Amino acid sequence: MTFVEAFSILVAVVGPPKILLAFVSDTEHADSRRRWRVALTTTAIALGTGLFVIVAGRLLVQVFHISGGALVLASGVILFVHALDLVLDRKQEPHVDRTGGTHELATAYYANPVAVAYLFLMADASTLPSSFVLAGAYSAVIALDLVAILVLGILLRYVKMTYTWVLVRILGVLLAALGVDLIINGLEQLQIIGEVK
Repeated sequence: MTFVEAFSILVAVVGPPKILLAFVSDTEHADSRRRWRVALTTTAIALGTGLFVIVAGRLLVQVFHISGGALVLASGVILFVHALDLVLDRKQEPHVDRTGGTHELATAYYANPVAVAYLFLMADASTLPSSFVLAGAYSAVIALDLVAILVLGILLRYVKMTYTWVLVRILGVLLAALGVDLIINGLEQLQIIGEVK
């Protein structure tokens, strides 16, 4: 696995489009100081959690006897449900978040089902040298996410939230389609259905 390959995969599964979506929705009424705190705190959480999965991923997959197909299928189901919540404007947790957006954005970072599944899959298939490459690529993507969040924080001063929520709905539909694709992929890998062309 080369750095470019790992970086391109991780940008797709945990890159700025997914993180910006969560940042916009979870800091809508926050002031500038709180947005900075949320961005920096969740970046640190994301980095630590992702590196943990990279280091311990192979061991965890072996201990729990989880197949690659099962990981892909589970991530697709979770992503599809999450995308429906975005499109239909439903909240999974009715209680007030006392962390001021940190909990939700951290969840979007490190509990992003597709990102976690891919990190497990790549960690399970990697050797020691490629694990360092994977860790470097993941760190670079998280740094890119932080820069995108900070730029968005400036833009939110001048852009109406109405336009932002339109973007949230559009990206939600795309995430739902990605979830369906992952479900089909997982079913194929588990040989529950034949190859879908």
